[in-house]
Amino acid sequence: MSSDRSEAFDPRGVRDTAALVGLLRELKERSGLTLRELEGRAQARGELLARSTVSDMLRGTRLPGPETLAAYVRACGAAEADVPAWLEARQRAEEGPGARPPEPAPGSGPADADGAARRTRSWVAAGRLGGLWRRRTRWWILAGAVTAGLTAVSVWTLSAATGSTPPSSPASSASPKAAAATSLRGFAEIRPARSPHLCLTEGRDTRGEYQNAVAAQLPCEEARPPHTYLRPVDPAASRTTYFIEWQHPQHGRGCLTLRREGPGQDLLEPWPWKSCDATRPYQHFSIEPVGRTATRYRLRLEGTRRCVGLRDDSTETGADVTVEPCDRTADQEFLISSAA
Repeated sequence: MSSDRSEAFDPRGVRDTAALVGLLRELKERSGLTLRELEGRAQARGELLARSTVSDMLRGTRLPGPETLAAYVRACGAAEADVPAWLEARQRAEEGPGARPPEPAPGSGPADADGAARRTRSWVAAGRLGGLWRRRTRWWILAGAVTAGLTAVSVWTLSAATGSTPPSSPASSASPKAAAATSLRGFAEIRPARSPHLCLTEGRDTRGEYQNAVAAQLPCEEARPPHTYLRPVDPAASRTTYFIEWQHPQHGRGCLTLRREGPGQDLLEPWPWKSCDATRPYQHFSIEPVGRTATRYRLRLEGTRRCVGLRDDSTETGADVTVEPCDRTADQEFLISSAA
């Protein structure tokens, strides 16, 4: 299907599951492709699109997962620039009336014996470059977002992914603002100042209201992957905001994004890198030194008076990271250091 023929489909009007499924059916009909052909197209891109999954999706049995939806619309011929609009339509459908159960997360299961929102240790097969993360409760990065230059999981390295080595720690002679603007960019660990043995990484909504992966605090020895990278939104600017980027050797890159409505509102979830850009301020964070020294930082959402903190000011393992009004409390202060 040519890109001209896919332009007739505008998912911006989707408000519920029925409308989304209807549009997806039309997209397939217009493409003229069989389920086997769609699966083959996705496979050629390194994506997973099982015929049985597509069949369930088109029957409206389950709401497609974000990675399935993206692989499907690409296989039908939608332009890459249109994928974020489809993902946003899916989010509205998930939050709208008559929502179907979402695709189950492979490998998800009950919490461990301590009841903490901990991740299991099983891994998806290396050949499934477009699969879901089974190490945790839910996918976060789309199959098509595998970083350019990753020819095999076994040869992937962080330095190759960015073309540079991690930055050094902030120089003591630099001003706090200069340190935040220069020395902190690169691979990093973000630790709650009150609980420095914990790191911000992927977890789950401890209230069980939202099923996708969200940012949480977990023991640092369990925090990688994903590897955290602070990437300037505008590298040429002297004072820039940052994407909090997550990188994984198998599943590529994503950026933390504020959930603005619906289940999980005010939590941070990773979006695929292709959906991260300079026009979405709800993905941009100002790194602001707290006090006169660059030892603690506040992460403020661009253009707002809202800061990253911990739900209910918690210091517990697994606590959700949330975006809340900036109030200068200790749960909104973080230690940021370079990480290899």
